[in-house]
Amino acid sequence: MKKGFWIGLSILFGLLIVLSSVAQEGVLWVDKFSEGKVVNDVPAGWKLEKKTGDPELKVQQSGGDSFVRFRSDNSSFGLKKEMDFDIKDYPYLNWRWKVTRLPEKGDFLKKDTDDQAAQVYVLFPRFPAKLNTEIVGYLWESNPKNKGREGESPAWSKSKVIVLQAGPEKLNQWVQEKRNVYEDYKKLFKKEPPKSGGIALYINTQHTQGKAESYFGPIYFSKN
Repeated sequence: MKKGFWIGLSILFGLLIVLSSVAQEGVLWVDKFSEGKVVNDVPAGWKLEKKTGDPELKVQQSGGDSFVRFRSDNSSFGLKKEMDFDIKDYPYLNWRWKVTRLPEKGDFLKKDTDDQAAQVYVLFPRFPAKLNTEIVGYLWESNPKNKGREGESPAWSKSKVIVLQAGPEKLNQWVQEKRNVYEDYKKLFKKEPPKSGGIALYINTQHTQGKAESYFGPIYFSKN
């Protein structure tokens, strides 16, 4: 009886391990922001990209959740993580974000007001990558009238963006997003995408010379 109990328990644990493994199939993690080292406030595996001003970011935890906080004061910077995979295999991008301060007068439709509190970009490099990387971007805009808009970024002709959130409607709230990047790329660029080369998270206020603050939580690609 005792032997049978332990055999049954071992089988149960084995089954749970298998089920756990299966649950992870179909998921390509970008980051949970809860594991690995942080060097100078930059999460492991990411590269800090500084364009203007002084970057201010920090990995934090609250209530068991981990996230990275971005603050911008007349600055532009972001985090970039290189990844090499076929977007058709993992077409869905899933992430959580929160904005607590929007750049005043920000509006992506004009180059001199093209500031956002939060931006998520999926990169599609074509040779030569430095000059020929196409980008699908998702924005949290200041101007509520721009919600749902999509089109070419005024900053880079090979960057096509979609405004998912806009204005103060969901300010100070965590918002869960899920986008079919593969379909978004085809819709925006009118062709099939190359392999993805990575992802970037950004904030900027240098055009309107204001301030903004945003947070990014767990982010991953999935098959469905």
